[in-house]
Amino acid sequence: MSKADRYINREWSWLEFNKRVLFEAQEEANPLLERLKFTAIVTSNLEEFFMVRVAGLEKQREVEYRGSSPDRLSPAEQLKGIRRIVRKMLADQDVNLRENILPGLRRAGLSILTEDRELEPFENALRVVFRNEISPLLTPISVGSTHPFPKLVTGRLYLAVCMEPDPGLDERIEQSTLSFIEIPVLSSGRFIRLESGLFVPVELIIRRFASDTYRGYHIKSASVVKCTRDADFSLQEDAAGDLLKEIESKIGSMHHRSVVKVEHEASCPQRVLNVLEEEYGVTEERRYPSEGLLNLNELLEVYEAAEGKGLKDKQLDPVAPAVYSGEDLFSTVAAEDRILFHPYHSYEPVLRLVEQAAADPDVLAIKQTLYRTSSNSRIIQALVNAAKSGKYVSVIVELKARFDEKRNINWAKVLEDAGAHVIYGLAGLKTHAKALLIIRKEPKGIRRYVHMATGNYNESTARLYTDFSLFTTDERTGADISQLFNLLTGFCHPGEWERVTIAPTGLRKRFLELIGRERQNALKGRKARITAMMNSLSDREIADALYAASAAGVKIRLIVRGICILRPGLKGVSENISVISTVGRFLQHPRIYIFHNGGEEEIYLSSADWMSRNLDRRVELLFPVLQEKLARMVKKLTRMLLEDSVNGWSLSSNGVYSRVKAKSRKDSFFDVYCYLVDQDGAAAEKVETVFQPIRKSGP
Repeated sequence: MSKADRYINREWSWLEFNKRVLFEAQEEANPLLERLKFTAIVTSNLEEFFMVRVAGLEKQREVEYRGSSPDRLSPAEQLKGIRRIVRKMLADQDVNLRENILPGLRRAGLSILTEDRELEPFENALRVVFRNEISPLLTPISVGSTHPFPKLVTGRLYLAVCMEPDPGLDERIEQSTLSFIEIPVLSSGRFIRLESGLFVPVELIIRRFASDTYRGYHIKSASVVKCTRDADFSLQEDAAGDLLKEIESKIGSMHHRSVVKVEHEASCPQRVLNVLEEEYGVTEERRYPSEGLLNLNELLEVYEAAEGKGLKDKQLDPVAPAVYSGEDLFSTVAAEDRILFHPYHSYEPVLRLVEQAAADPDVLAIKQTLYRTSSNSRIIQALVNAAKSGKYVSVIVELKARFDEKRNINWAKVLEDAGAHVIYGLAGLKTHAKALLIIRKEPKGIRRYVHMATGNYNESTARLYTDFSLFTTDERTGADISQLFNLLTGFCHPGEWERVTIAPTGLRKRFLELIGRERQNALKGRKARITAMMNSLSDREIADALYAASAAGVKIRLIVRGICILRPGLKGVSENISVISTVGRFLQHPRIYIFHNGGEEEIYLSSADWMSRNLDRRVELLFPVLQEKLARMVKKLTRMLLEDSVNGWSLSSNGVYSRVKAKSRKDSFFDVYCYLVDQDGAAAEKVETVFQPIRKSGP
C-alpha cells in the first residue's frame, strides 16, 4: 500500500457524510416533516460545499496546481468524483421527495404543490395572490442590445423566459426573446399558504401568470434556474480598521464572482443553457438538471410553519438543573465547577450568567469571544446593557465567520455604538475559541468567572446542536483565559499556560504529545487507549500519529461526524482504530478527547476538530475537565454516543460507511436524556411525559 492509499479523499468523505444526512430523509421510521427537514439540510450543505470547496478546487485546476490532498488526487480527479457523487445524490433526493415524502404528507393532510397542473383547482385564488402580493414586486429583465446579460445573484431563483413578440408590437420599443425574473421573497417566504395544509411555491404562481407580466409577447417557455458562485474570498488584513470595510465590500460584490454550479429544471430549453454557458462559462459538467423543485433548503419554511400529529419529533423539554434556579448564579458557579450538555440541558444558565453580569454592580469587566450568534441574541443585548452602564466590555467578534459575516458586522457596529471595545481578532487567523470571562469584585478580592464551550454563543443552535458548557472559578484557568484575551486584544505574548492549550501556538504539539504518550505506554506493555469525538478529522499529521499509536497497540475509538481521511482496519497500520459517525435528531457538535494515561485518565473538551485549519489557522481552546464527578459524566455521555445503535454508522477501511448493527432499539437521544434527568434528581414521570411514544425506541 502506498502512503497515499492510507487516506480517504477529504471532499469525497464529506459527501459520504451528506449521504448519511440524506439517509435520514429516506428513513421511514422518521416522522415525515423531519424527513422534509433533512431534505432541506442536504441541499443547504451542498450549497456551502460548492461555494467553498468546489470553488477552491476549480481555481486549483485552472492554474494547474496539483494540490496537497493526502491521497494525492489532482483537483481534476477530485472534481470528477464530486460531480459523479453529487448527481447521484441529487437524483436520489428528488425521487425520495417526489415519490415518498410529498405523497406521505398529502395523505396526512399537508400538500406542497410542485407541478403546474396541480395549480388548476386554485386558479382564482392564485390570481388574486399574484395581482395583490407578487406582481408589484416583479422586475422582468430582458436581454437586448441596450440591456447586458443580467448578473444572476448566487443562491437565488430566477425564471428564464423564452418568448416571441406578438405581431403588430410598436417597433419603437426594443423587443427581446429572452428575459429573466428574480423570484421575490415575500414577507411570508417562498411558499404561499393558500389554506390550512396547502403550500404553493411562488415561482409556480409567477410562471402560471407570466403572460400578465410580458404583455405583447407569446410565452414559449419559463424555466427555473439558479447559479451558485464562488464564495471563497481572500482578505488583506494589514489594518484592523479596514477589515470591516473590506469584508463588506467582498459581500457586496459576491454576484460578480465566478459561477461554479447551475441548477435548472430538466425541461429548460437548450437555448437558455447555451446562453448561460456563453455568459458564465458553465459547461455541461457544471450543470445539474432537476425533475422537481430547486432550492430545497427553503423547505425549512414549510417545516417551521406546518403542524400535524405525528409529523414531527416530540419537542425536547430540556433539563433545567435545580442548582441554577436561584437568583445568584455567581454563588452557584463559585461553589464548584459545573458542566451542561446542550440541548438536553437548558442553555438558560449561560444566558442568565451574562445578563446577571451585565446588571451586577460588582462586575467590573466582561470579555467574550463571538463566532456565530443568533439573530435576536440575548447575549449581545446583555453586553450592550453592560457597556451602557459603564462596565468595561471587550468583545472579539469574528468578522470572517463564513456566511455569518454580514450578521457579525451588524453586531459589531451595535456593540461599538454602545461603548464596547470591539476587536476583530488576529490577522490571518479566525477566532473560533468559545470563552467568556467575567471579572467581579468580591469581599475576598477579585474573582474571575469563566465559561468555556465546544459550541457557539448562539441560543438558537443551542437547541439543535449537542455541545458542552463548562463553568469554573479555578484561579489558574482564570489566569489562562485572561492571557488569551490579552493576546487577542493587545497582542500580548503569553507566559506559561497552566490549564488550557491554544491554537495555533501549542495545540497541534499538545495533541501529538498526548497521542505519543499513549503510544509509548503501549510499547512498554501498559494499557493504552484514546477515545475522541469531533466533527472532522482531516489533518494528515494527526492521522499519521494515530496510525503509529494503533500499530503500537493503542486502542482508539473515534466518533467523527463528518470528514474522516483516516482509514480504520488497515492491517499493520490501523487495526486498533474504529470510526463511527452518528447522524440523528441533533447535530453532534462536541469535541471530546480522552486519554488513558496509564490509568490517570485525562479528559479534555475543545473548540477544535482534528483539522489543519483548526490547529494552524484558528484561535482555538483545549481545556481539561478537572473534577472527578464531571469527568465521569463526560465519559458516560461519550460512551452513550459511542453505543448509539440507531443512528450510528461504521467506517470500513475502503471508505464505505455501513449502519451499526443494532444491539437494541434505543438511540443515544433517549439514553442521554434519561441519564441527565436522573442525575438532576428529577421525577421519573418527566421522561414518560415527554417521550411517549418514543421514536425508534419503543416504550
